[in-house]
Amino acid sequence: MRRGRLPLTALRAFEAAGRAESISLAAAELSVSQAAVSRQIKELEAQLNLSLFERIHRGVRLTASGHRLLTSLTQAFDNIDDALSEISVPETETLLISCEPAFAALWLAPRLAAFQDIAQNVDVILNSDSHIVDFGNDGTHLAIRYTSERQNWPRVEVRKLCETHLSAYLSPKCLASGHISTPKDLLPLPRFHEDTREDWCNWFEVAGVMPPDTERGTVFNDSAVMFQATLAGQGVMLADDLLAKSAAERGELVRPFDISIHCGSYWLVSRNFSRLSKNANGFVDWLQKELRKS
Repeated sequence: MRRGRLPLTALRAFEAAGRAESISLAAAELSVSQAAVSRQIKELEAQLNLSLFERIHRGVRLTASGHRLLTSLTQAFDNIDDALSEISVPETETLLISCEPAFAALWLAPRLAAFQDIAQNVDVILNSDSHIVDFGNDGTHLAIRYTSERQNWPRVEVRKLCETHLSAYLSPKCLASGHISTPKDLLPLPRFHEDTREDWCNWFEVAGVMPPDTERGTVFNDSAVMFQATLAGQGVMLADDLLAKSAAERGELVRPFDISIHCGSYWLVSRNFSRLSKNANGFVDWLQKELRKS
């Protein structure tokens, strides 16, 4: 097919629908109606004389031909997007970073001013979110993610930033309220948990203490909120040493025992590190240096 006759609008509609495997999500991404997306795909199928999707209950599924076309189109559109970004040189660059909420609140945000001092022509947008990032469409340049096991994601590149370890932390007020000289002395205290109650059982096992038959206590889905409850003297938490270090150095938190458990890693994610801008690479270098100092 000659380039001048390429059905670019239809190809764009198909690529969005194929990537999301959803007509409705493609319509929302392209800011058009579902009917418009469906019409473009049907016209493309008619022009190619083959089916790109199987219509299933409340959705669509790519055919083998659809998978083949989607792979080529997504790569082509990514290359076009990269080329446009490379030739566009704004006076001030906006760097959009998606970051795990706790890491953003407790570690990155307090240090961002130091990066801005050395990159004054960069405006940082810090998106505190742990959802999957669509680098090709939402404008995100870099993402910082935590995982306990996973080490790769589709269509992106990753670099390990650091390992994470959990230790027991409590406020000086909570420490003074009782006699705490051994790990066993933490058993009577209210214990806070992030996402799961299993971590405390693992920590007590490493500490040589028989954990209670039933672990209780408040479960938080955001460790930044758990930090606030601990700082208020309401209980003891297992926290990432990296995130708790600053508060411990200020005397706001106490780590009573030199006992920790490994709990995963933080990763830096990009669609393609080799295609990052000079300023984005500068942020990567700065981030890695700051983590080495922490």
